[in-house]
Amino acid sequence: MTTATPPYAWLNGSVVPWDACVLHARSQGAFWGANVFEGLRVYQDPDGVRHLFRAGDHLNRLRRSMKSLHMEIEYSDAELTQACTDLVLANDFDQDAHVCVVAYFGLGSSFDPMGHTTETGVHITSTPVPRSAAYGKGVAASVSSWRRIGEDSMPPRIKTGANYHNSRLAQHEALRNGYDTTLLLNQRGTVAEAPGSCVVVVRDGELITPPGTSGVLEGITVETVARLAQDHLGLTLRRREIDRTELYIAEEVFLCGTMSELLPVTSVDRVTVGDGARGPLTRRLQDLYDDAVRGLGKNPEWCTRLPAATARNGAA
Repeated sequence: MTTATPPYAWLNGSVVPWDACVLHARSQGAFWGANVFEGLRVYQDPDGVRHLFRAGDHLNRLRRSMKSLHMEIEYSDAELTQACTDLVLANDFDQDAHVCVVAYFGLGSSFDPMGHTTETGVHITSTPVPRSAAYGKGVAASVSSWRRIGEDSMPPRIKTGANYHNSRLAQHEALRNGYDTTLLLNQRGTVAEAPGSCVVVVRDGELITPPGTSGVLEGITVETVARLAQDHLGLTLRRREIDRTELYIAEEVFLCGTMSELLPVTSVDRVTVGDGARGPLTRRLQDLYDDAVRGLGKNPEWCTRLPAATARNGAA
């Protein structure tokens, strides 16, 4: 079944019809994946008010990614936040949504995809994203045969499109083998991350996640979990290397990411994690996270409240 496309996107300064948000096939952003991006979530509170979650933190990470690629764009963070707002209001989805902000390299003067260019642009798309049923029932994961990219080949701590070929290879392998997702080990053989998500393990009641030096994207969602665990439960999220077999003997395992939110892992390599169901600590953190993203928690500064939508608001 084909999903209906959203009515609008945003391209280089304007809200445009979805089909008009295009790049040339020879642009470096399209040809080589020479781009950086951030995915943000928009959540509705019980009154239907929309909140853009941790927009400033996502845009800060976008700037760090751009710095690593020697990329500059003409838009400020305030302008990008306004662009996200305009697009969300124009599309006016009556549910939670995902917003993807992409800064990319353009054609350049020589049309050489490998050539140096300072030509850049930004496109933003937003799509409705209902919560996955796996949020409650969990997912079955494998340990991938693919290793996570390392700092000596491509910088894993930045969100660039080219990096995600690594994740795509691993995820598609897992799906072919009958799993829902997969976990990648780094070049040292310890746990790095899942495709698009950080990994958190619960052992002896302690929360553990791989450090930033283990080939992971330095996650905003996992940092949110760390704050919630400390402030509400008195638990410290410990950052250390995690061995593969620790996944098998952990009481709980869950993934953290903007798209996946907090996603329970109920088995790894057909080995049951805990009792094979969402664990009590995962459930408690999910509840705290859900309050936080809807502006109901103790950190209202994380949420950018959006105004009510008007018909075709901001649409060109």
